[in-house]
Amino acid sequence: MDGVETHSNERGGMVEGRIQVGVMGASGTVGSRLVAMLVDHPWFELVEVSASERSEGARLAERMDADASSLPPALGELVLRATEGAWSAPLIFSALPSGIARAVEPALAARGHLVVSNASAFRADPGVPLIIPEVNPDHLSLVGEQGHPEGGGLVTNPNCVVAGLAMALAPLHRSFGLEAVVATTFQAISGAGRPGPSALDIVDNMIPWIGGEEEKIAAEPRKILGDPGAPADFAVDATATRVPVLHGHTVSVGVRLREPATPEEARAAFETFGRTARLGELPSSPERILAVTDQPDRPQPRLDRDAGDGHGVTVGRIRRGEVMHLSFVVLAHNLVRGAAGAALLNAELCAARGMVASGTPTAAP
Repeated sequence: MDGVETHSNERGGMVEGRIQVGVMGASGTVGSRLVAMLVDHPWFELVEVSASERSEGARLAERMDADASSLPPALGELVLRATEGAWSAPLIFSALPSGIARAVEPALAARGHLVVSNASAFRADPGVPLIIPEVNPDHLSLVGEQGHPEGGGLVTNPNCVVAGLAMALAPLHRSFGLEAVVATTFQAISGAGRPGPSALDIVDNMIPWIGGEEEKIAAEPRKILGDPGAPADFAVDATATRVPVLHGHTVSVGVRLREPATPEEARAAFETFGRTARLGELPSSPERILAVTDQPDRPQPRLDRDAGDGHGVTVGRIRRGEVMHLSFVVLAHNLVRGAAGAALLNAELCAARGMVASGTPTAAP
């Protein structure tokens, strides 16, 4: 690779050069988190950002939904452009609302961009991979069947709850087979974005319904844990609630298994998966993707959501169930493993697999 700049990380992963990337929706909650995570990234260089019409033309540092003081001047001075139109970066992150994403993302993929999306618009599409890199990287094969030009494609990450839930379900499904899952979520207010629920609604309260959430939680784990284009055959019953926690989605889970397992056997499956399923070549994949706590009052959002810099998932309270075979609690950081970090890991996986085009995408018609 003489004459070609390479970047490696401490775990040994390597790609040629730094890949130029763009972020759509860079001023929102997830987009701002993505921008912060791209600062000094060893593989990616942020060169383009977009936002809504009311922010178009402003400097990124002026509109970020986060503290912009740590942004290098060059990034803070990036001008927020319109989302529509031609982009130069071969890899584009989408932190767009679902309605806008549905129109914009396929058009960019058709012009040769790899679009890595946090939006829900295409997660249910059987031809679009719904990826957790450490769980189902083989589903990237679907990108080659999308019919886009070389380098073009659409990859999605799961719902902010499912990112942690599916990670915990994966070792159980592989070791014992899942027959049914009952999940009750306790979701942080940051998952609602801005403006989110008012203080009068959420303080001293719990809201026992989040629109559209339960349907995603029921469908997405089956897609992730199945074969490409063929969802896994188990049932999921979900109840989604909003609680007065800033960050960190907690899920109380009950599972019925095809081959019943003891809590000790389940714990061993979690531990083995947490040690062995990590993708060490990806800069953002944590040392332990799934950790088990034996403390009876853990996991807790304030104490455990930042495991693995927010990329880790924590499981606790593993116990025999009276109705289901096993019960346990799962916690993940909803803005990192559940959103911005999930998209970043997917982009790293695509880059490591050589899926990002080196040429110039075609211009918008």
